Amino acid sequence: MKFGKNSGYKKCPRCGNKCLQAQSECEECGLIFSRMEYASNKAAKRKLRHFDTDFVIYTNQYPKDVSYIKLLLLTIFLGITGAHYYYVGKYVKGGLMTACFVYLVFCTIFNAQMVEYLETYYLYLPIGIAAFAWIASLIYVITKKFKVPVTIDMSMATANVVDVEYARKEFDKVTEELKNENLKNKNKKKKNDVVEDVKKSEDGDKK
Repeated sequence: MKFGKNSGYKKCPRCGNKCLQAQSECEECGLIFSRMEYASNKAAKRKLRHFDTDFVIYTNQYPKDVSYIKLLLLTIFLGITGAHYYYVGKYVKGGLMTACFVYLVFCTIFNAQMVEYLETYYLYLPIGIAAFAWIASLIYVITKKFKVPVTIDMSMATANVVDVEYARKEFDKVTEELKNENLKNKNKKKKNDVVEDVKKSEDGDKK
């Protein structure tokens, strides 16, 4: 079954679990979907550079700091060098692509000497792997199935929750004040009515 926008289902960006469109949280991994608004690729890249993979999510829902056009152009024109992998923070795959590209250049320059010492299989296997990875990446990027690492900026997500809670408390406070003010006005009106009735009754007795 395909999980499209009109199918009533969606995939969890973290674990790939099948969830209902109306669900706010994945029951499998506990991801709160609304927090994906605060996903950041730059923050994920900083973590990955320090070999920290905790709380890093690989998703094809691109965050605001990843440009799809830039990713597509890098894949088309510099994909053979692994530039698109470096752009999103997949440094290991980028390094392997770069190594294969350097090997390709080396084989091109020293082709005759390389053929002399290496079998054709060993000579062209890394180049074939790099070419296949490049084409596969291009297909995934075009179909928007290319996954990028992101991490949720909890400071922003928490700040938003705090703002909502603060606004809710302020609203409750103002509502309570208005209720008290209305109660005071009602009591004052009742008191005035009683005083008015007393005055009228006294005037009637005098007459």
